[in-house]
Amino acid sequence: MWPGSNPPVGPPPTGRGPAGASWTAARPVKPGAGWYALPILLVLVAVTGFFTVFAFLRDDSRVADGPSANGDPVAGVRIRLSDGHGYFIYVRTGQSSPFACSVEVGDLTGPIRLTRKNAWNAAERTSYRYTATFEAPVSGSAMLRCRGTEGPILVTPDDTVRGYLGLALITAMGLGALAAVSFVITLVRRGGARRRAASLNGG
Repeated sequence: MWPGSNPPVGPPPTGRGPAGASWTAARPVKPGAGWYALPILLVLVAVTGFFTVFAFLRDDSRVADGPSANGDPVAGVRIRLSDGHGYFIYVRTGQSSPFACSVEVGDLTGPIRLTRKNAWNAAERTSYRYTATFEAPVSGSAMLRCRGTEGPILVTPDDTVRGYLGLALITAMGLGALAAVSFVITLVRRGGARRRAASLNGG
């Protein structure tokens, strides 16, 4: 170009390389490889979340697997308790609910507060109906006595924790499935982008 002349207007000419090959710039493959971080993150969240919930509820799960006991409410029902954990009380179908219960450990006896906590999770028991929940005030072998009902009563650990663990497992599995779908979609789309880029460069 001579000094003082105007530059040409329009797009630069498309040249050709050796043997007539086009000088077309390679297009970046989309989606980028960074998208693989999404399924990895989902798997990490699923695994970490489940094991965190499991560790937090492990003690409750152990108590939920404890034994049940039945017997006469006046003479007392011998049961193993874990301090701070809940227990369900069932009475015979057709019998009245107890209005007061107490726990005896050795020479010590004290009343317990009857509630309806987690009543929605109380399982159906043949010939029994759920009537109350109480929180263990002590740990160890204890004698439970109740007043206001007749016939044998049944005492079982509150196993609501199993529902929470099941929900945590389902959530973790859902995140794992979402991670798998995300990985497959990214893999397929990147593969298609590579094939299209190879076709254009080959043309």
